[in-house]
Amino acid sequence: MSNTITLAEFLSEVRNIVGHRLDPEQEKVVRHGTGPLWVIAGPGSGKTEVLVLRALKLMFVDGVTPRSIVLTTFTEKAAKNLMDRITSYALKITEHHPNLKNIEVEDIRVGTLHGLCNDIMLEHKYPGYENYKLLDDMEQKLFIYEHIDLIKDDEFFNELLRHIRELLESNSLSTNRFREDQYKSWWKRTNLLTILFNRIVEDLVDVDIMRQKGGVWEKLAQTYMDYVHLLEIHKRLDFAHLQKKFLEFLSTEMGRKFVKGDPDNTDAYPGIRHVLVDEYQDTNPIQEKIYFELTKNMPHNLTVVGDDDQALYRFRGGTVDCMVNFGATCVSIWGESPTRVNLNFNYRSHPKIVEYYNAYIHSFDIIKEARVHDKPEVVPKIKIEEEYPAVAYISGDTIDETARNFAEFVRGLLETGIIKDPSQCVLLMRSVRETRRFAGPFANALRSVGIEVYNPRSRTLLEHEEIQLALGVFVSIIDPNRGALGAIRNESIKNRVREWIRTYNQLSLDYPDLKSYVESSIRELSSKPIGADLKVTILEILYRILSHEPFKTWLDDPERSYRLSVLTKLFESYSSIPYRDKPGSNRGMLRMSTREQGAVSFRWRRDFYSALVGYLESEGGLNEPEMDEVIVPEGKFPIMTIHQAKGLEFPIVFVYRLCDAPSPYAATLEELLREFRRDNIYRGFSIRERAEQDMIRLFYVAYSRAKYALIHLVPKEHLRSNNCIGFPGRNREEFKRFSVNIYR
Repeated sequence: MSNTITLAEFLSEVRNIVGHRLDPEQEKVVRHGTGPLWVIAGPGSGKTEVLVLRALKLMFVDGVTPRSIVLTTFTEKAAKNLMDRITSYALKITEHHPNLKNIEVEDIRVGTLHGLCNDIMLEHKYPGYENYKLLDDMEQKLFIYEHIDLIKDDEFFNELLRHIRELLESNSLSTNRFREDQYKSWWKRTNLLTILFNRIVEDLVDVDIMRQKGGVWEKLAQTYMDYVHLLEIHKRLDFAHLQKKFLEFLSTEMGRKFVKGDPDNTDAYPGIRHVLVDEYQDTNPIQEKIYFELTKNMPHNLTVVGDDDQALYRFRGGTVDCMVNFGATCVSIWGESPTRVNLNFNYRSHPKIVEYYNAYIHSFDIIKEARVHDKPEVVPKIKIEEEYPAVAYISGDTIDETARNFAEFVRGLLETGIIKDPSQCVLLMRSVRETRRFAGPFANALRSVGIEVYNPRSRTLLEHEEIQLALGVFVSIIDPNRGALGAIRNESIKNRVREWIRTYNQLSLDYPDLKSYVESSIRELSSKPIGADLKVTILEILYRILSHEPFKTWLDDPERSYRLSVLTKLFESYSSIPYRDKPGSNRGMLRMSTREQGAVSFRWRRDFYSALVGYLESEGGLNEPEMDEVIVPEGKFPIMTIHQAKGLEFPIVFVYRLCDAPSPYAATLEELLREFRRDNIYRGFSIRERAEQDMIRLFYVAYSRAKYALIHLVPKEHLRSNNCIGFPGRNREEFKRFSVNIYR
């Protein structure tokens, strides 16, 4: 019995599963045989569905071994969604075709590229990757803060900032974001160095060329090499160097066998036959290099899917040029043009919304040359009979009045039954911090009319009483006399810790067992000999704290419990950072002071404040955790960043801050290292142009999330402006041509 079915049989099964025929372009992607495939997928065009179906077609029709297929996407949540769909569809297909049940679809390699690099090197026991620990973003910054002395070098940063200012001034851009006084902070310097170190790797910068330039560049190059050396000493890897390590793996005999396969050992080395990449518009140069290395053998089966108009991640190193230039890159490397397919039928949004964001993206001359050549417009494919203003705006004389009008409008939608739950809406903006400038007025207005808000990216985790109490208890135990806190110069760190202690002092009156635990812990520490190892970790102390009331009760509350789990992860991450010149060490194990009787090591306490609490202050707090399985909890109105909403859709979308100025930050740092790149693919746009293009794409993504209604929130002072990138062509009259005021 054959282990495959015909393409006709497969497409028939697909119709039964999805409930309709694929459109001609979608079917073309699924049908595609071999060779590079370039899929330009507009919003709402069903790209995830098509990727899943193409993967299943490769296994069920073409007989491709699942383990020889790599399918990557941008986030772990998106990867899980892909895998869930693959297994679900496979189960339905095999019900009618039992001959396919022996195909282990779960063996397909699905994940983020970082996750797959890690898994593949571990699976093959690559000697160059033995015993490494991956650093997440926070751990990388803590590592650099603790190990790189350059953050203390005023002369270096003054010179580096001079280069940045010159770039900004030559592009007629404000230098406010790079004021020297901001970079007196070691944490601000740490953040900048982290970005530069990552870009050196991801942008394929030639460090030797940088070193030869002399001056500040030589010092940066040398410090980067020192950082790489320290990572090796301590067996640590950040995500950027994980990808570099994977490229090294691919260049070894083991890696070549992984890609090509081994006919004598197909179980271990089936080879890589197809690579499918989702969200290719946010790929960076080192990732592009990995994808081309994985598919270097004929017939170069690399499928990339994305939309250059939805590229959002330049600030993380994403390079939209990889998507825009994919055809040229295939010709340059392989001498072969890819098959190009345009998925431009939109199955999500009201036709008026599609008309609006088509007109929006086409109204800016500055982005025309930054898009895929000859890209067709998005075509709406859903019909809506009801007559109503699908694109509209709500205004008010002030921001507060606009916010009140918005909240009353949402309450009206609920009361009239137009929506059944506030989670059917979303408010999108660039930042969702609940300050007056951003989400504050709108979140408060919703709460004032009895509508709960879901805003996990508001950086308010540290404001919740369970977090403040846990940290207040911890600090009260390890630094009861605040001796180390007094040695900290940063007043914001001191104020934050004092706030935690006040919370503990207030709540301890209601929880005598907790207070008794703190007092007994202090007495126990005071009896320890000088210099003794305590044989207890800070994570163990935190768990003991959480075993007392009110934490025992709070842990039954899913939201409080989830927030406390973030705190434990924070402690775990901090514990994993090694001490200088002590490979294998960690900061989690406590020692007593070698000088002060009954006190925990002064250096440890001081470092805890300056490093961990300093990190929290430099980040402006911490985001609340987002539930992995639930996009938005029922009964709550979501306020999200536009980045957060990427890939989602909502019946009604509100958008605020159309008059935000483009941020040149990411484009400036990209430009800063441009001359040192080995393969300079950037397309000659200025920093200003790249920043404005990114801003236009940001609003395009926001507008294309809406299914039935897209509603702008525009205070009259913004409406009077004629230079808002959120308006089509920056023109308020053009904006009014598409929009009507629905709340006068």
